[in-house]
Amino acid sequence: MKALIIGNYKSVFAKELQNELAAKGIDIYLLDFETLKLYKDEDVVDELYAQAFDRYRKLPKIHMIYRMYYIAKFLRSNSFDTVNVHTARAVYASILPLLTKQKLIVSVYGSDFYRAKTATRKIQKILFKKADIITFTNPLTKQGFLDYYKDFEAKSRVCRFGLKTLDFIDANRTKKISSLKEHLGYSLDKIIVTCGYNATKGQQHEKIIENILKLDTKILDKIQFIFPMTYGDKTHKEKIKKALQETSLDYKVLEDFLYGDDNAYIKLCSDVMINILQTDSFSGSMQEFLYANNIVITGSWLPYELFDELGVYYHKIDSASMLAGKLTEVLSNLNKEKTMQNVQIINSLSSWGNNIQNWIKAYEN
Repeated sequence: MKALIIGNYKSVFAKELQNELAAKGIDIYLLDFETLKLYKDEDVVDELYAQAFDRYRKLPKIHMIYRMYYIAKFLRSNSFDTVNVHTARAVYASILPLLTKQKLIVSVYGSDFYRAKTATRKIQKILFKKADIITFTNPLTKQGFLDYYKDFEAKSRVCRFGLKTLDFIDANRTKKISSLKEHLGYSLDKIIVTCGYNATKGQQHEKIIENILKLDTKILDKIQFIFPMTYGDKTHKEKIKKALQETSLDYKVLEDFLYGDDNAYIKLCSDVMINILQTDSFSGSMQEFLYANNIVITGSWLPYELFDELGVYYHKIDSASMLAGKLTEVLSNLNKEKTMQNVQIINSLSSWGNNIQNWIKAYEN
């Protein structure tokens, strides 16, 4: 089988899915939606279409027209058994005849459904009608989707992404945390609180900072705050960096993209993780922090009921304004003993070994 993923190469989900499918014998390619670089694997990159598109990438408003033109040109020049688009971008409706000349799988991440406006959803429906299979990362997003669209039950299925970082966390668990902190440039003697996991507005960094500043100075003196901003909205990142500079907090902003051991280190070195996304599907990053024995604080409005059913230990707040109180409670008596129960649960839920077969079935059936 020859298959193509059209997605974000910087997203660990698309890249890891490609690697896992290749390991199972599928001839799989990844076309980076942002740059149009074509990856056979990390060492073999075809930049033919990327070079042609590069001159148009920064043109305001019309860059998407050129992007879709070159994706269409690529599809005309290549033959695949299956094309899997990540995520459900409405703009794909403009090249549907080329996408549907082979089996089409549309992978809904959650944000592309939850944050879509009514007009966008109408266009997305055209894509969903033509898709052979629609995948979701969890049952709740799938059900929300079916409640809205009504008529795609037969082609909808849950295909979770595995989390390769779980393997890296396991490989590094026995290392001294002090040496890992030193490698990352973290404080060696303070509690580490990680705030969000990317540089998008939906992470609500402003509200996190606002609540942090409400903490008693005796607590603040014991904490270093980490803001991972290795991908996302660059303008938002600069805004948050400026806001942090105006405080007296001990903080560190992570800007270089992390993968492998380094990505595992930031989870293992952290004690508390804050995830108050406005909307989410099934946060992989949050699961990695849970797997690394972090005490996680998240929003009760996010669809993590499955964690509750499986017995995952974490804290929920009903609104962002409650974060300061919950942080005070957690940090005043930092006991990570209960987090040990999360390791096996997250492994069974999100390791690639327990998830890859669902993807293979989707590609092959």
